[in-house]
Amino acid sequence: MKHTKVIFLIEKPEGDIPCDVFAYFPELKATNEPGMFTSYAHIGQHSACDENYAKGCKQAEYREYRELLRELIGQGYNDLRIMNTQIFSYHRKPTPSEIKQGYGATHWMDFLAADCVDKAGKVKKWVKGPDGLRYS
Repeated sequence: MKHTKVIFLIEKPEGDIPCDVFAYFPELKATNEPGMFTSYAHIGQHSACDENYAKGCKQAEYREYRELLRELIGQGYNDLRIMNTQIFSYHRKPTPSEIKQGYGATHWMDFLAADCVDKAGKVKKWVKGPDGLRYS
């Protein structure tokens, strides 16, 4: 299944105007002009965004884009792949085998937002790690 890639960004500051979060779709062409891709914001909704502008914007954190993500899901974007590089840390207790071998400490692992945010736009309570075990 092909996913729609999205990066949540914070607008560049312009004077005293507050910077809003917007969604940038790096693979959805907005127009026939080169470098113009689709974006989405609470106010204005869909519009075109120059890729150079997007490259100059700071990535938003989950707490900043959570509501916009849920709005997008409500608009029918059910296949989003979040490309933000924010790290979510999860942990798990050691397995009996690890304890037996002397590795009895809590195990921590970092995951990207794409692995940690569910289809409803909420952070998952647990994630399956590359070792096949559940981290919460």
